[in-house]
Amino acid sequence: MKILAQQPKPILCGIVNVTPDSFSDGGNWNSMDKAVSHALNLVEMGAGMLDIGGESTRPGSKFVPVSEEIKRIVPVVQELKKRTKIPISIDTWKSEVAKATLDVGADIINDITGFAGDSNMAKVVAQAKRDVVLMFNPVIYRPEHESCKIFPQFNLNKSNENFLMETEKKLMQKMNIIDAMKFYLERSVKIAREVGIPDEKIMLDPGIGFGLTKKENAILIKHIDILHEMGFEIFLGVSRKRFLINILAESGVNINVESEEGFKNRDFASAILTGIATEKNVKVVRVHSISEHKIARDVMNAILYAEEKKDAHFSAYSSKKN
Repeated sequence: MKILAQQPKPILCGIVNVTPDSFSDGGNWNSMDKAVSHALNLVEMGAGMLDIGGESTRPGSKFVPVSEEIKRIVPVVQELKKRTKIPISIDTWKSEVAKATLDVGADIINDITGFAGDSNMAKVVAQAKRDVVLMFNPVIYRPEHESCKIFPQFNLNKSNENFLMETEKKLMQKMNIIDAMKFYLERSVKIAREVGIPDEKIMLDPGIGFGLTKKENAILIKHIDILHEMGFEIFLGVSRKRFLINILAESGVNINVESEEGFKNRDFASAILTGIATEKNVKVVRVHSISEHKIARDVMNAILYAEEKKDAHFSAYSSKKN
């Protein structure tokens, strides 16, 4: 993606949820002024990209009407385009929302259905000549799976020509999670190519947290290089995901969101994965906070590219007592 060139990897993509019910920060930025202020603060802290969403897709959430989603997002995009030059991504799987935001300057569409949810989405992105993130979404191919039943079902209508056929769903359900991800995303890329979206405008997302078990989340992160082997840059969203919180809980770490320590621990755990993403050459990590992730990225890059870094000599510690 040319639009993301010349930035340190991974690029930190700040999350701006203009919603009342997102799982981590629902209601915090649920107005145009608050959302814009939060977005600009993320940029000031080091975000190299923004991802704006007007609909929560957390477990148990309900879809909002297209008109409401547009009403939430478009004014935010319009104002941010006046005040920052960094790329703006729109977290939506609905083509009408995508078109409305692309028309006012959005740069990237982040489709969490990988073009399976709305049959017009690929055409809208192609016509706008913009970039796209295509995500693996297990909820679509195994809606009755225990980890998927709690999520909303992503399909605007049953006649959707891009939705998975029953034969494809059955085939995927027999695969291990890595093969299922690869099958799903190869299908998404095929749809993109058929409407004329070039490969260099595509990033792939392994769909961490969407209807996956704890083990499956970990396996996909461990083997994320498969997406590079497919020939694409990687977009990774792991910030504050439930499987991370579960790992902390099993280790006896404070995860109580009512306490400052518990809330911060989620971001520390998320930043560890940004360190891993840096080592694995991930292009973009989607994050709620910036500071912890910037530290993890920059320290890991200092180690990975040690031979290329300037040397420094250190003075002795001061004998003064603090």
